[in-house]
Amino acid sequence: AVYWNNFDHLLEPAQADLRHKFMKCLANRPAVTFFGGTERWQPPSALQDGAYVRFKFHMPVDTDRQHLWQTALNNKLNVNIDVDLAALATKFKFTGGCILNAAATAHTIAIQRDPENPLITNDDLYEACRLHSNQKLATLARKISTLYQWNDIVLPADRMEQLRDICNHIKYRRQVYERWGFASKLALGQGLSVLFAGPSGTGKTMAAEIIAGELGLELHKIDLSTVVSKYIGETEKNLSQIFSEAETSNAILLFDEADALFGKRSEVKDSHDRYANIEVGYLLQRMEEYEGIVILATNLRKNMDDAFVRRLHFTVEFPFPDQNDRRRIWEYIWPERTPRDMELDLDYMARRFELTGGNIRNIAVAAAFFAAADGGQINLDHLIRATKREYRKMGKIMAQGDFETIHHKPIN
Repeated sequence: AVYWNNFDHLLEPAQADLRHKFMKCLANRPAVTFFGGTERWQPPSALQDGAYVRFKFHMPVDTDRQHLWQTALNNKLNVNIDVDLAALATKFKFTGGCILNAAATAHTIAIQRDPENPLITNDDLYEACRLHSNQKLATLARKISTLYQWNDIVLPADRMEQLRDICNHIKYRRQVYERWGFASKLALGQGLSVLFAGPSGTGKTMAAEIIAGELGLELHKIDLSTVVSKYIGETEKNLSQIFSEAETSNAILLFDEADALFGKRSEVKDSHDRYANIEVGYLLQRMEEYEGIVILATNLRKNMDDAFVRRLHFTVEFPFPDQNDRRRIWEYIWPERTPRDMELDLDYMARRFELTGGNIRNIAVAAAFFAAADGGQINLDHLIRATKREYRKMGKIMAQGDFETIHHKPIN
């Protein structure tokens, strides 16, 4: 018997001549032949005289994946008893072969860390899973490093609770959908679609990074300039390619400035309007079928189509920070090793300047460079100078008294 792997390559239009020759040889072969591929195939009439049987191998469900993980790790020594295989099986949609490879990689990572006692930990397994996920998505989207944690973001308590609910939706997906039977009530996928709405600099991308870090998944930011096309059908083709690669990449998709593509559907006045509405409908269909997490971020919530938003699982509003929130941001923005003046009046900065968290971060970094150039600590004068520069960059009109310190000393 002969097994032909990656048989799909022979089915491509460019391989028509080779495929014809292959089928002639196959028709005269009396022995058993196996084909392995991802696409369904029906043999031509030349092969109808022989027996042809098609087997479809389904992706393993969460329960099967957990069993495969257990089997793969049973062959490895020194596995940490705290490893959560149920969570691993829920987050990474792997085949049995991928699980075997990821388990071997996790073992290698553990050996590199401690050759004498290679204890496989949760972190080793998650790193191995990310390494074995499909990396082709990186050619279609920009991978975002997940550096932030929960204590880095400042939001009202109810918004923080929503973000944690999003994480819980993934963590307990298996329990709700499989054990409690809700999968039988859902016609489409079991993924999660989320809308983050709020002014620029209020923490939408940071929140996406925190969720990705909490779940141990990669975050990929979609550049809409590479997706939206003026040519009919191209936008849908690009979206299809992104979601197809994302299915095996086990990544969170972040569509920034989503209102540019997924805005309100307009009244159909010409062919452009009709196809623009088709693009919105197509995206909604792919999001509902997708098994992972899709986050849409927008600065203009009012521009989003209401019927579209109602079909999302979560909508999180990121408000412009009030004085109390600005004070917390000013407190948390500094690294521990940053030298600061003991009399640095952050209450004054929070009260005097209405800024977003993104603006405050820019000001803190600029003030640090001012202080480094002066050879001393960050003081209020440095903050005021950096704030003045940020105001200019934002295009805000500056009054004469806007940039005076608490001692009413003008700052140049």
